[in-house]
Amino acid sequence: MKPIPLVLVAVMGISASVRSQEQVASAPANDSTAAPAIASPAMPGVTRPILPTSARTLIPHSLAVPHFTPPPPPVVKRLPAVRVDSAVTLLSKNERTLTLQRGEPSTEPDLPPPPPTPPDVEPHEPTPEEIAQRIWQHRHNFNLGATVYDHKISVVNWTDQESLVYHEAVCGFDIGLLAGVGNFVHKGEEYSLFLIHSDFDTTLARRFASQWNLKIPDVAPGEILITCGDVKDTAATAPLTVVKEIIAVETPRLLPYQAARATYQAASAKWQAAHPPIPHDETFILRPHRGSLYLPAAEPTEPIQP
Repeated sequence: MKPIPLVLVAVMGISASVRSQEQVASAPANDSTAAPAIASPAMPGVTRPILPTSARTLIPHSLAVPHFTPPPPPVVKRLPAVRVDSAVTLLSKNERTLTLQRGEPSTEPDLPPPPPTPPDVEPHEPTPEEIAQRIWQHRHNFNLGATVYDHKISVVNWTDQESLVYHEAVCGFDIGLLAGVGNFVHKGEEYSLFLIHSDFDTTLARRFASQWNLKIPDVAPGEILITCGDVKDTAATAPLTVVKEIIAVETPRLLPYQAARATYQAASAKWQAAHPPIPHDETFILRPHRGSLYLPAAEPTEPIQP
């Protein structure tokens, strides 16, 4: 493949929006799909929802996205009126100043002594229950990275936490529909998802770099093609099968959800561009506590009992 032209790199930087798994602000779940819970045999003390047979693959929480509201103005910092014994001022790179002042001694009670160091615990062989819990957590926490072409084809990569083998696959669906979802339920089991992906607009790329031979992976809609890793390890490749089924069931909810997220992010970016942070001078006042070397009586005292 030819090297990517500099113009295309800039276009990709504009068109590819990397979105993390921090949900904008979902409303609490008030859906009718709420159900009782059952303790997971692999994780004592952890409850999992009991779902009806007809609804075993779904996103149980609400996908509502609120309208963007500008944040409140910052609180004006009021410096206390204290005696300053010494000060030093530094000039920062943005032509602002950073001032450190040593003020009069603090009158607050002495800090309690730190807790004793816990004793060393000898390593032990994990029990079958601990091994089962670790495997359950690894199989139910998905960490995926992806590049999505035209919202149709996703090149997904992940590392299996049990075998530590790197995997890569080409999928005939838009895995970016799950951005911001965070968790879902599949066959009565709860899963968590951390997804970092970027959207690649091939039309825009070809327009600005017509000489670049853009090769898009070829895969049928809905198909999953493992291109790197252990194809026979079904446990390691299961995340894509689960994700595919979730998207197939929840697409009618995910499409408006992603549109609402895009609207929210665009409004937030517009507001941030119109209200950039204004650099200002900073002043920090350090007030020595009893026992400090900056005081004439440097000997620490007993903590004051409340």
